[in-house]
Amino acid sequence: MPTERQQLEAAIAALEAQRPLLGDAVVAMAIAPLRDKLIALRARAQGEQQLKTVTILFMDIVGSTQLSQYLDPEDVHAVMDTALERLSALVRAQNGQVLKYAGDSLLAAFGAEHALEGDAERAVRAGLAILEEAPRLAAEVQAAYGLQGFNLRVGINTGRVLLGGGVDGESSIRGAPVNIAARMEQTAPPGGLRISHQTYRHVRGVFDVEAQVPIEIKGITGPVRSYLVLRAKPRAFRVVNRGLEGIESPMVGRDAELARIAETFQRVREKDNLALVTVVGEPGIGKSRLGLEFTGARVRAAGPGRMAGGRSSATAARAPRGQRSRSREAADRAAFATPRRNW
Repeated sequence: MPTERQQLEAAIAALEAQRPLLGDAVVAMAIAPLRDKLIALRARAQGEQQLKTVTILFMDIVGSTQLSQYLDPEDVHAVMDTALERLSALVRAQNGQVLKYAGDSLLAAFGAEHALEGDAERAVRAGLAILEEAPRLAAEVQAAYGLQGFNLRVGINTGRVLLGGGVDGESSIRGAPVNIAARMEQTAPPGGLRISHQTYRHVRGVFDVEAQVPIEIKGITGPVRSYLVLRAKPRAFRVVNRGLEGIESPMVGRDAELARIAETFQRVREKDNLALVTVVGEPGIGKSRLGLEFTGARVRAAGPGRMAGGRSSATAARAPRGQRSRSREAADRAAFATPRRNW
């Protein structure tokens, strides 16, 4: 979707093209307010620079050179424009923002406008959705032009960048994390999604991944760790990623709270009724850890059973009421029809 600046520039160019037909006076009168608005927009963009932690997604179309060799420029444009439009919709569906298009590639950011806790997860889900769209696009290209080899690859990294300002205005994004994201994409295999360790730290436990051999990146000190994302895990909850990876520490100081939840759970099992337990506390006090301890070995030790899980979305509050209701109804049906976990 064109930015406001791009729309203004296109409108001015269209009016300039009509100058021989409309005359200088009419064009000058029509263009004047557009130019003023464009100047104000550029000035505002140059003054609105901000440092933010975002997740950057690079996507590149594999096989575009082959298309250029065998197709007319108009056909290449049609293929690329159709693909980029559909893939951009997948990015926006996960609350991402497409910042740049460059021929056969796009750059998107998650958290550029509104930073949310799950930005990295949404970026990876968008990347997987993009790869799922690749076979459909490839089939359409083959059916229309008889060419094979169309594919996509995606790279993702998370880090602190400078947004806004400069010649690119509101679509500007600069910083070493952008270069790392680009390198993730360049080294991903066709049809693959490669993420950096910085992104992996935010999504650990949500996706099945394969660790890759560390790679060297120009301008970055030391080799960079990365992973190929294979698929989203069926479980619904993120593994708590606080502390040191690979080191599990016992929970301390919450025996009384854990015992109270366990007693409630036991009464529910014995009397075959319902109970609601609400855990309230300040951020960082250990609410998530308490829940994980309860739903771990202690619940599995209770015997055969089923557990359905759900979680709220940070974007649900901005959704229309009807859409939220339908989402809740779908979640309820899914919870009862397909249990999240057996123990």
